[in-house]
Amino acid sequence: MRELFPFFKQNPDIVYLDSAATSQTLYTVIEDLNDFMMNRKSNAHRSGHSMGSWVDSKYFHAKELIGQWLNIKQPSDRIIFNSGATQGLMDAVMMCAKQYAGGNIYVGVDSHHSLLLPLQKLARENPWWSINYIGLDTSGKLNLSDLEQRLLKDEGAKIIAVTAVSNVLGIVNDLIRIKDIAHKNKATTIIDASQIIGKRSLDLEGFDFVAWSWHKIYGPMGLGCLVIDPVWLEFDPVRPGGGSVISVNLAGASWQTTTSKFESGTQNLAAIVCLPRLITWLIKHKEDLESHDRAMANLAYSHVPQTCFIAASQPDSGLLSIFPAMGATEDYVMMLDAKKIMVRGGKLCAQPLIDQITGDKSLIRLSWGVYTMPREIEAFFDRILEIHGRFQKFVQ
Repeated sequence: MRELFPFFKQNPDIVYLDSAATSQTLYTVIEDLNDFMMNRKSNAHRSGHSMGSWVDSKYFHAKELIGQWLNIKQPSDRIIFNSGATQGLMDAVMMCAKQYAGGNIYVGVDSHHSLLLPLQKLARENPWWSINYIGLDTSGKLNLSDLEQRLLKDEGAKIIAVTAVSNVLGIVNDLIRIKDIAHKNKATTIIDASQIIGKRSLDLEGFDFVAWSWHKIYGPMGLGCLVIDPVWLEFDPVRPGGGSVISVNLAGASWQTTTSKFESGTQNLAAIVCLPRLITWLIKHKEDLESHDRAMANLAYSHVPQTCFIAASQPDSGLLSIFPAMGATEDYVMMLDAKKIMVRGGKLCAQPLIDQITGDKSLIRLSWGVYTMPREIEAFFDRILEIHGRFQKFVQ
């Protein structure tokens, strides 16, 4: 499928292994974005003219296709467009804060900062909220047995906030069991699905909030989705503004009855109109995407030179993080870049977890997409072994 991504034709000498941060873009998205900016650019919902009606049709068709792709019933009552997972997770936390006066937050220690920071902010600004961290078991998954035991003693309001796949470990957490635990304990659930969407089949029914970004799924930047349980339609928007209302007068306003109430202002319509063809492609190649991802995870882990590097985990999906036994992470990333091999190094927006793993040092992360070839994984490991050898000579 590599030929479907124009980046690689334009840049045949680049080995791109940073797809967990941002994937390269499917050709249909580039074509649709260019067509919109050149020929279709107009606003949606309230324009009244044919160009605006065309954008409207793409907006609603995109939600219908997302519903088909992820088996979401009544997508107009479930799917919210926003700027990305960061906004979606923040909005989910803000809705919970408006609903409950206080309670206990149970958040995975493997969480991305986008999930962790708004929850910490809520607890810091409201002493009636308390944060409790869900640790990891010996396999690197969230320790759900410990979570269950702690919830048995908790009779107040509860939020369970977890990432589906850690962007450090690449391990798939047990979402089915998390959902079951939440239902048994009447807990509100917030799921960061950024690293699993497009890689595994999901059942989103029964979760309160599920967020992701499209730029990690071969799509446009600046666009995300938050899927909500319909019960949250009963609440007022946390970001009121244009488009969120049916009517306004000097005494107040009446809100929309669909998820439009949570989409104030002008959405990123240039990105939204790119979704129908992208989602159609994702549906068509669902099995291919998953089988390729699993194969790359096995291949990458099998190539880790255990004497020189320590793998943070044996990943299931998407990415592999390693810690060099010698030399600084930053030097490895810089030297890889000199050979046009693009990887990520540092705290990976998951500093609490990485500090536990490395003792306040950093990791090197390689991550793949459906366009990644085995030889690129092999080229990465060949190069880091060369770099390690240079460091070894210098130390000697």
